[in-house]
Amino acid sequence: MSDGEKVKYPFAFDGRWALRHQIPYTVEHDGLTYQILATVFAEPSVHGRIRIGCEGRPFAEFDRLVPGDELEITGDGWRVVAVDFRTRIVLERVISGYKEETGVQPGD
Repeated sequence: MSDGEKVKYPFAFDGRWALRHQIPYTVEHDGLTYQILATVFAEPSVHGRIRIGCEGRPFAEFDRLVPGDELEITGDGWRVVAVDFRTRIVLERVISGYKEETGVQPGD
């Protein structure tokens, strides 16, 4: 990556993004600024919530997140891989078009 090159998810590493509990994140997409905030709860069982705002207004909310759930943030698919109480929600990128059973991509 060259100096000054913008990365859509600057806090993602190796296809994973650990959203820390109550730490706001900012993502730039299609000329708009999105704010992302994760919260982790213990009751009735450990689960997470991700709230997304755009230009200061509510945009989307994903509640009762547990490992295995999938969601979309700024056009990209993510899968929840971990929810750690009052610590973080860990997401991994979902590669569209990937077929796990056969390993064949569309067009092959």
